[in-house]
Amino acid sequence: MFDLKGKHALIFGVASEESIAWAIAKKLHAAGAIISLGYQQRFKSRILQLVKGGDVPVELYERCDVTSEDELTNFFGQIERPVDILVHSIAYANPETFGQRISQVGQEDFATALVTSSYSLIPLARHAAPKMSPSASIMAMTYLGGQRVVANYKLMGIAKAALDATVRELASDVGPQGVRVNAISAGPIRTLAASQIEGFDNMLKVYEQVAPMRRCISQDDVGDLAIFLGSDMSKNITGQVLFVDSGYSTLAMAELPKD
Repeated sequence: MFDLKGKHALIFGVASEESIAWAIAKKLHAAGAIISLGYQQRFKSRILQLVKGGDVPVELYERCDVTSEDELTNFFGQIERPVDILVHSIAYANPETFGQRISQVGQEDFATALVTSSYSLIPLARHAAPKMSPSASIMAMTYLGGQRVVANYKLMGIAKAALDATVRELASDVGPQGVRVNAISAGPIRTLAASQIEGFDNMLKVYEQVAPMRRCISQDDVGDLAIFLGSDMSKNITGQVLFVDSGYSTLAMAELPKD
């Protein structure tokens, strides 16, 4: 098992118990890491329930909208420990855009999706930089929809494509300081955010039938990869998109299920 004892992880994007970010927090804690959380105000009650639940001892949990310079400044002003792991698990698009043709998406909705889901990694890394330890690890959550068209994903696919490019550019930018930046591309998982995607349950059924491993993945699978990326075992891996998706991303044309 990977040993993260003494490492400090800042995790952004926990919205509920089903969040991938929360699964990562639990996995990193189990491996010995100290956990701090930044959350959006609208999820405060859920965060308080999770913290009080005691599954993960959280050293610091504080409101932090990553699109607000004031909230970023306030949050990082409270961080006293060196930061060894930074997790960006943040994505948002106006729910109405999932039901629109991409040619009908307005400029404001487009900008909101890209700023929240993609650009936000940059100011997050910038504010964390003065407190990051040598060989620190930054990881962002992405999806195959950023590389290929996924039904009903639409505007969020464009945002994830921008996030993937941001990961590569940021990795090149901060690499000379010893910091690595990678993205985890997970298969479809039932979360609060996924509930906005039309036909998501059918997507899971098809996934189980055609993915090479013939199974869906779980939040814990993402957490396991996060442990590796947070450990010194990944010290020379940066600028990459790593897939944990039962092999689905390798397919061009799936073998169709037989009756």
